[in-house]
Amino acid sequence: MSQSRKKIKKLQKERRQRHQDTLKRKEKAAVRQQSEQAHDEVLEDMLPLFSPLSIPSAASKQSLEELMKPVIISEDLADEPEFEGILISPLICTETFTKVGQEIGLSPEEFESLPAEEREDTRLVMFEKSLQQLLTAELCEDILKRLNDLRLRLKQSGKKKETAKVAALLSFLRKDEDRSIWPMIGLVQAIFQRSLRVGFEMIEASIDVSEPDAGEGKDTSMTDKLKKPGPGKKIKNLLKKTPGLREYLEKEADKVWEKGMEAILAGDLQLGIYSLEELEAGIEIIATVSGFDSDKAMLASDPSAWKFPDDKAKTLVTQLDSFITKLFTRARLGQLREKMNTLMKDPQYKGEWFPFILLLKEHLADKKAVEYEKKFLIYAFFGELRGIEKEVSESD
Repeated sequence: MSQSRKKIKKLQKERRQRHQDTLKRKEKAAVRQQSEQAHDEVLEDMLPLFSPLSIPSAASKQSLEELMKPVIISEDLADEPEFEGILISPLICTETFTKVGQEIGLSPEEFESLPAEEREDTRLVMFEKSLQQLLTAELCEDILKRLNDLRLRLKQSGKKKETAKVAALLSFLRKDEDRSIWPMIGLVQAIFQRSLRVGFEMIEASIDVSEPDAGEGKDTSMTDKLKKPGPGKKIKNLLKKTPGLREYLEKEADKVWEKGMEAILAGDLQLGIYSLEELEAGIEIIATVSGFDSDKAMLASDPSAWKFPDDKAKTLVTQLDSFITKLFTRARLGQLREKMNTLMKDPQYKGEWFPFILLLKEHLADKKAVEYEKKFLIYAFFGELRGIEKEVSESD
């Protein structure tokens, strides 16, 4: 037997042992819950699960398994309206799942060649190991809130058995403070499986969208590419059939943009938007309005350090706005987009800042980019001044 198969067998044995340990812990919890105060609403909703069982002081193995079924086998709850739009970061799911497979030493081909039962067991092992890395406090709180919303809806509709099932799961997950049981739960695994599927589909669609244009040197915006029948249709279908994906992508884009803008203003991300002559001209504007000489204006380039009367502050904003607007003609914006293309191929920018530069390139394609992206252009101006200041400080 190969080393990878031995490792899989070991992991499967560990998984079965964890489930047995879980049953034992839940047996104690079930007995304890029987004696807890009756005013706990969630416990009251669980009573239909206990009524056919005889659990006075100790639960039989069969009774306990019946009690645990709605907890462990709960993947169908992922299809309820309350869970329709929940996703774990799809791309991070695919990355984590792939790494777990590599850690096990199992290639996709080897996985597919496993017998059906062993393949399913191995898949669950990989799900659990992935979820151990992906379950955050924020995500768990979201799931608990959605479970409680589902419990209340089912209760109001008079569905006692369904309410009891959700209440049992909600109660067990609330008590699992270290989240050791969460990766075994059917609902959680179903959310992960959905996110994983979406992640792989996003990768496939993004490859189609990001393929170079057939025309030599032709610069086509991402928006224009999405209008094409092939890639555009794939993206649109994925967004249409995956509730919550559009909202997730918008939130991720907002995070990328906010983080990039902070780095731009701090001078940590230098994109070379302005020439040295343009920076000097901007400094002269600051110097004239503020009363500083040019050097002091540069060193005091952090707006929070300025102490201006309101009239001077307004004058400075107006003059800088006019200065930047005149600089960025349509031709200049086109050059900037070309520069973003170059930066995206530069290894220095291919990691953390690549998504931000990609977004920036798209924003610059808008006909009103100077108006809409004025904040970025101003941030870049002060950020590049800070970059110069840092270089001067380091050389001193």
